[in-house]
Amino acid sequence: MAAAALALHSLAGHAENAQLTRSEPLRTQPSVAANTIMDVARRTEVQVLETRHGWTRVEATGGRTGWLRDASLDRNTATQPVTGSGQRLSSPTSGSSLPRRLPRASQHGLILTIGSVAGSPPAMLEGSPEDGRLGAEIARLSGVPDANLHYRTDAGLNREGLRQAFAELDARMGNGDQALIYLSAFGIHRQDHGRCAEAILTHDRDAFQFDELLRHLQVLAGKADKVFLILDVGRGDSASGTPAVSSRFARALSDPGCKGAQPGAEFGRLPANVLVLAASRPNENAGGTPAGGLFSQALHACLSGAPSPASPSGLPTGEALIACSRQLIAAGPGSQHPSLTGNGELVPTLRIADQAARDARQVLRIIHAQRDQRRRIELTRLSGPPGTTRLRVSSSEPGYVYILTAGRRDFRLLYPSLTGQQMPIQRTADIEIPLTADKEGEWLVVVSDAIRSPGRAGFTADGPSAILHVDSAGAGEITQEFLSGDGSRNCLFSETRNLGPSQALACSSRFGAAILGTAHSK
Repeated sequence: MAAAALALHSLAGHAENAQLTRSEPLRTQPSVAANTIMDVARRTEVQVLETRHGWTRVEATGGRTGWLRDASLDRNTATQPVTGSGQRLSSPTSGSSLPRRLPRASQHGLILTIGSVAGSPPAMLEGSPEDGRLGAEIARLSGVPDANLHYRTDAGLNREGLRQAFAELDARMGNGDQALIYLSAFGIHRQDHGRCAEAILTHDRDAFQFDELLRHLQVLAGKADKVFLILDVGRGDSASGTPAVSSRFARALSDPGCKGAQPGAEFGRLPANVLVLAASRPNENAGGTPAGGLFSQALHACLSGAPSPASPSGLPTGEALIACSRQLIAAGPGSQHPSLTGNGELVPTLRIADQAARDARQVLRIIHAQRDQRRRIELTRLSGPPGTTRLRVSSSEPGYVYILTAGRRDFRLLYPSLTGQQMPIQRTADIEIPLTADKEGEWLVVVSDAIRSPGRAGFTADGPSAILHVDSAGAGEITQEFLSGDGSRNCLFSETRNLGPSQALACSSRFGAAILGTAHSK
């Protein structure tokens, strides 16, 4: 089994370590003016991810990523990563990749793992203790701070324990927060109202139906900005690959009458702000090794950028991550097909793929897809002086207005100006742009809870607008700024419920958006 476990590990690559020669603040950007994430003590070892103009991006304690000055690092005295069967999945070095999504107070993670079932011999149902670690690292890569990570495992996950875990997550979340749920368990088929239904086998051999899981997702979606579910569970009793791959479907504990039956499509009714990434297709098994579930290992590698998920925008959408994980699993010891349900354009993390894959127009469309669809944005073209566009922006909630457009290789900020004072609109604002919309293609209008800083994203003045070129940094900086917002220490590491209403609003990453096309708005 050791050889099988290495199949996906080898794809993660090797990273260089370094040691600090003096205490140094870990910063959100490669600048002494950037916000501080945490202080890193002298002699601390960090993992080197990228070097840029006298600064090095590293991964430090707790999986936190940020920038340190090169002058504070010694790469000769650090212990280098372990290789071989003991190698741990890690984020690879990539000169073209940008930081993962920064941790945020508004991001929550729930890690649920059922690796054993009461009364079942270990040889019959073999889970992996590595799943919990993989789930936590996936959550960190998606921007969940350590303070917002919560765990339940085995004996704490009977049916009532699962229900309580979802209820507690709902209680911890504020309105407009985001949730990532990682669930690793054994799947079964059980009769439900006369039909065979997919379910999760609880620790005490009970069934937690997918239908009930869907109901919990719907409740969370009514409050959250976005909900991501990662489901590493076998969904059928088909072959799971080589003998080195253990099954994640409990055939012997399924209802005999369900053998070979097609379960219902329980995840076919998801809200637009929910994305479910599952280890296999309906009625198909999923597998694991001592290193963790095959899907969990593959998804972790894809989120880390090895290989970079291919998408026109360069952003790792749900669809791109599923394609990437399928590619890795097909090259390894298993035979399963990860599947996606819900909004495949949602982006769990902000790592950017290589430059050849990026198209600035596609980046703006993906930013638009991350909008909070409960916030209604209406755009109305008004008459104005020749050569200008007058636009009435109406929002169901107050917020700050930004208007962006893009060509293939650059972004343009049409409103506000880089030097103007930003003021929120209450419901409606009439805005005059010294350009003609009909000649500029689609415009993306964003109305955000919290203020954004186009200058921090790298926009520079260019005539009546501002420009940001698409290079190894541009696409990452604009998505980090407009999807994440404020990078202050409070917004990165506090829990939302401890911030107070005004500070929580200032830290919010939530926004509404609409697109103004050449002939109409939508």
